[in-house]
Amino acid sequence: MIPSEFLNITTLIDCVDGIALLPNESIDFCLTDPPYNIGLKYEGYNDTMKEADFWSWIQGICSGLYRVLKPKAHLTFTCAQKHIWVYRPMLEEMGFTFRHLGIWHNPRRKAGSWPGMWPFAWEAVMDFTRGERYRKLNNKNCVGFMDVWVEVPPTGIKHPAKRPVEMWKELVRLCSDPDEIVLDPFMGSGTTAEAAITQSRNFIGFEIIGCYVDDSNKRAENVSIN
Repeated sequence: MIPSEFLNITTLIDCVDGIALLPNESIDFCLTDPPYNIGLKYEGYNDTMKEADFWSWIQGICSGLYRVLKPKAHLTFTCAQKHIWVYRPMLEEMGFTFRHLGIWHNPRRKAGSWPGMWPFAWEAVMDFTRGERYRKLNNKNCVGFMDVWVEVPPTGIKHPAKRPVEMWKELVRLCSDPDEIVLDPFMGSGTTAEAAITQSRNFIGFEIIGCYVDDSNKRAENVSIN
């Protein structure tokens, strides 16, 4: 049984510890935005880990997600372009099946890149399912659905990696049903909580930085169901 204190609230806890407290095959959908390890200035997290340490950490978290997701459930997340080719083989080795690669473009994104590289105009949206079988999306033949989102992140929220709300809502609608549980182990500013509430889903959020926990829960309190 899901611990009642985790349900429909963002909890101040390391996601490794939080995931460990969840029962096997208890989560219907995981939607999240893991750190990119590119030096973003979070309030209390080092986004410049050594590459080997970073991927070892991510691998442990994804292994935990495999345990708690229900068979055929989707794991959907944003990542940096260069990480696409790391995530896919890593997750497939665990037993996840790659389903789709989408694109999010923030039209307000500042142009720029590292020397010798093209500017990064988009971020990847990767989708996997737990196991070889898949859960059908809630959109017959994906009519009216596009895998390229052009949307600015919300304003007035203090977080260096805010996610676009409408895209997040659409992913929640596609990959879960009303009253099911959506997990975000990196809740951050609370976009997943807002998306889940507006789409009549339950949510579980883990976040290690106290000020983001407070912001996420305040945000959730002010959200109404669509």
